[in-house]
Amino acid sequence: MKISFAKIPSSAAAFLISASAALATPSGLDNINTADTVPQGTAVVQTYSTMGENRQQDFNLGFKTGIDAKIVQIEVGADSHIVPGAGGPVVAQAKVAYAFGQGLPTVALGAANIGFDQYQRDRTGDVFGYAVASENFGFFRLHGGCGYQQNDALPFVGIDKTFRIPKKPAAGDAKSAASCGGGKGGCEGKGSCEGKSEVEMRDLITLKADAIEQHNHSWLSSAGFLLPICKYFILESWANFPSDGTTVSVTVKGDFVFKF
Repeated sequence: MKISFAKIPSSAAAFLISASAALATPSGLDNINTADTVPQGTAVVQTYSTMGENRQQDFNLGFKTGIDAKIVQIEVGADSHIVPGAGGPVVAQAKVAYAFGQGLPTVALGAANIGFDQYQRDRTGDVFGYAVASENFGFFRLHGGCGYQQNDALPFVGIDKTFRIPKKPAAGDAKSAASCGGGKGGCEGKGSCEGKSEVEMRDLITLKADAIEQHNHSWLSSAGFLLPICKYFILESWANFPSDGTTVSVTVKGDFVFKF
């Protein structure tokens, strides 16, 4: 399955003011989960930090990978708080996604902030369960779902748009394209050159925004971007806007992508 940076907009619930899934990073937008999953054969190591006025800067570390189960796609991962204060504990996340097909949404069920014992749950809070649907409308993608934690239903919505540009061809590809360009000796788009004129595109930047209800019935909205620096590293950042009047904060995340 080909990796797509647009499919790893990889921070869901990385920062929730109400302490819901504050350490888990399932694939998603800023503060919400989506039905996206990491492809099989790919691992993503994430570092992220949130900063703002009257807030001590933190540092967190996460990991996720995907499993192709044919009918469904599975994502699993783990995260841990590093600083300030005592590090840990490690919490897990898991997601199962099913694609209904071309022109239809992909749906997912998942859980994040999974502690392994009562001590961990006392520090990190309850498990954050959720259901979400994601649909690509061509010009943009929409996401909607609902989380469940501490007997509260927490609805969320999100939108993202990826801008793409032509990919610079490798030296061998450039020569092949030239031979099919209709010049002297070229095949002028016929025969063996059929289909070779298609331009390969790459992701330039993804703009994204989302909102999720909090336990106090206020909303946490956010807006940010995802920028592929190279095939091994993606930079993400977004601003968080609580509706309850608390301080605006900014989250910065680095995604290190490995294939195996």
